[in-house]
Amino acid sequence: MSARTQVTAVLAGAVMGAALAGGALAGPVVDKATEIETQIAAGNIPDAMTAADALTATVWDANTTIGIHAAALVDAPVTMLGIYNPRADDKYQIGAPILIYAEPFGYGFASGGEGLYSFGFMVDLKVMTEAGEVLGELPSVANLDVTSRVQNREFPANLTYTLQGLSPGRYVLETTLRDKNSEKAGSFQNTIEIVEAPAAEQAAPEQAAPEQPAEPSEAQPEASEEKQE
Repeated sequence: MSARTQVTAVLAGAVMGAALAGGALAGPVVDKATEIETQIAAGNIPDAMTAADALTATVWDANTTIGIHAAALVDAPVTMLGIYNPRADDKYQIGAPILIYAEPFGYGFASGGEGLYSFGFMVDLKVMTEAGEVLGELPSVANLDVTSRVQNREFPANLTYTLQGLSPGRYVLETTLRDKNSEKAGSFQNTIEIVEAPAAEQAAPEQAAPEQPAEPSEAQPEASEEKQE
């Protein structure tokens, strides 16, 4: 569900709640919802959109952690929010890269000057067995940074992990995103299975070097004996 879809749901709930309470409710959410309704009724759609964006920001900032809309194993990096296909399975050969796509929300923004905003995360990784035994913790294993001219609330987070030293078996990868512009953090988990490479790849037969054609030998002229009289 996109941030805008969530706002639509919040807006509908706020308007309905205000109607049921006979206008007794008050607060920034109800005020913005009323403003949006007023602008729509007047045909001022751009102003209604601006008010809706302000309502989105109110709901966004109210989140006390970094939320995760989606987190999936993928086969390729994702460039646009929601435009991805989950990986067909969770099996990876030893040492193969593991690509993960996530959709975080609730992060903060910093003003970088010149009309630019920056936002992003430091990434921590914890590797566990399915039983919950921690096998390794890697703080600040990745750094996600975005610079934009708007406070962009669509963040397709792409992560690539290459894990060495894991024997075949099933593991849980717990990723924690630490917001660079607030104290918020959020975690999600993905389960993977490490498998041996196929036998054909483990012991590929050595290819014999092609035989080189023999170079023709140069004929040596035979020495002729002159008969002396």
